[in-house]
Amino acid sequence: MTTGQDESSVRVALRIRPQLAREKIEGCHICTYVMPGEPQVILGKDKAFTFDYVLDMDSQQDTIYTNCTEKLIEGCFEGYNATVFAYGQTGSGKTYTMGTGFDVNIAEEELGIIPRAVHHLFKGIDERRQAAQEQGRPVPEFKINAQFLELYNEEVLDLFDSARDMKQKPHIKIHEDASGGIYTVGVTTRTVSSEAEMMQCLKLGALSRTTASTQMNVQSSRSHAIFTIHLCQVRVCASDNQESENETDNKVSNGNSEMDEYETLTAKFHFVDLAGSERLKRTGATGDRAKEGISINCGLLALGNVISALGDRSKRASHVPYRDSKLTRLLQDSLGGNSQTVMIACISPSDRDFMETLNTLKYANRARNIKNKVMVNQDKASQQISALRTEIARLQMELMEYKTGKRMMGEDGVESFSDMFHENAMLQTENSNLRVRVKAMQETIDAQRARLTQLLSDQANQALARAGEGGTEEIGNMIQGYIKEIEDLRAKLLESEAVNENLRKNLSRASNRQSFYGGPGSFSSPLLAPEKETSDVIELAKKDLEKLKKREKKKKKSASKEEVPDNDQEKVTERTGDDAEME
Repeated sequence: MTTGQDESSVRVALRIRPQLAREKIEGCHICTYVMPGEPQVILGKDKAFTFDYVLDMDSQQDTIYTNCTEKLIEGCFEGYNATVFAYGQTGSGKTYTMGTGFDVNIAEEELGIIPRAVHHLFKGIDERRQAAQEQGRPVPEFKINAQFLELYNEEVLDLFDSARDMKQKPHIKIHEDASGGIYTVGVTTRTVSSEAEMMQCLKLGALSRTTASTQMNVQSSRSHAIFTIHLCQVRVCASDNQESENETDNKVSNGNSEMDEYETLTAKFHFVDLAGSERLKRTGATGDRAKEGISINCGLLALGNVISALGDRSKRASHVPYRDSKLTRLLQDSLGGNSQTVMIACISPSDRDFMETLNTLKYANRARNIKNKVMVNQDKASQQISALRTEIARLQMELMEYKTGKRMMGEDGVESFSDMFHENAMLQTENSNLRVRVKAMQETIDAQRARLTQLLSDQANQALARAGEGGTEEIGNMIQGYIKEIEDLRAKLLESEAVNENLRKNLSRASNRQSFYGGPGSFSSPLLAPEKETSDVIELAKKDLEKLKKREKKKKKSASKEEVPDNDQEKVTERTGDDAEME
């Protein structure tokens, strides 16, 4: 199990809610357009934004869960923290998407992200326990805790504490551990053992959450809600190497008994339902509602500043204002810290919300540039075991190098590689270079051979043309084929000579040593066969040329209506004689 840090960008999903009946009645137009087959949305006429996922108005709840959250739950079983938070203006569908608004009569297909994640979590636990039983391994142990916080008017409230006094200031503190992780003190933590218990906790917190009606939303969330699941898992260490020599990696031997090595993995999953940004002019809020709206906007402004500082490459090295708000403080390790984070930007498609939608898209686009440093959360004992196992593997490799002579210890105690290792490395490099040279030379030889064949063919055609006896395409092709075959035979002849010379040397050595042969023996050269084959080909080529010449003469005589003059006949006879001499 590796505990090294890996960079992971914040993934952003865009969800466009359907138009409301009130918006249709008031004549609002749709100002968003999703590019088919592309994760891109166009706002208005010319403002295009690209995200990791874009879900249009007809998207279903299971689609957004599968795309955004399913892999994060699987990562929790491997010790990775995760965060999913919904961001957008008021009335854009954040609570519906997250599933923090509890409804008894809700249909299964309309369940939000949190109920689906809870079902996936406990299903994964059952599958891992069953798989361990079937394979005869120790069953992993799981401990699951839940917390439900509300950030109302910049105060952190415990939604599981039903007996809290709203008039008294809560005593919940936010702290940071040595590794940069954020944790809270004074918050109720409930241990759950089943999906039903977890859903009961969600119901209890959702009913305790502060909501109110505004002109933009009948049931508007007046606070930010954070539902957190803590998963602690104790399991047998997974084997990193399946080689037979490392079969005891996961065993600690003590006499004749063997004990499995265990590791403890922890993970936390934040589900964040942010209150929507709102303008007092549009919400018509007064009194407490107006105060709540101002507090909500202040928290979202601080969150936007953090996103800007982390997402802007030029500002990334500067100070990140996490402490400007308790909201950003609670989400510190989710933005730029140890967490796999998904941001779901919820927007309205109506043109009257154009400016709010544009601001949401800009923040979401900037959030894609945030880099988190994720790592596996192991207890210190498991980390030490993993480090020791890595060290053992390194030492075993060094020992093997000493045994094979690759490493050696000098007289002065300095460790170095042996001369044989260096020589072997040099020879391997030289061998590789020679292979490349041989390949290049072979290609050059093939090219030169083809060129030589073409030149010889052209030379023969020119000679026939001067002789007046042809030079036709048929003769040229035949000559070229014979010349190529002759060249191939010459190459074979040279190769046979080299083999013959090598055999002759070996036979001479064997004769001198008198190890296998009692007296001198005759040596028959194998070169006669290639020479005979070459001469046969040449003779056959000559016969074919003679036949073609006679055939050409007959064609010319039959086609000619006039007799050839004596002088021309004598010239032809002389040319024929010259050709015969040349042949």
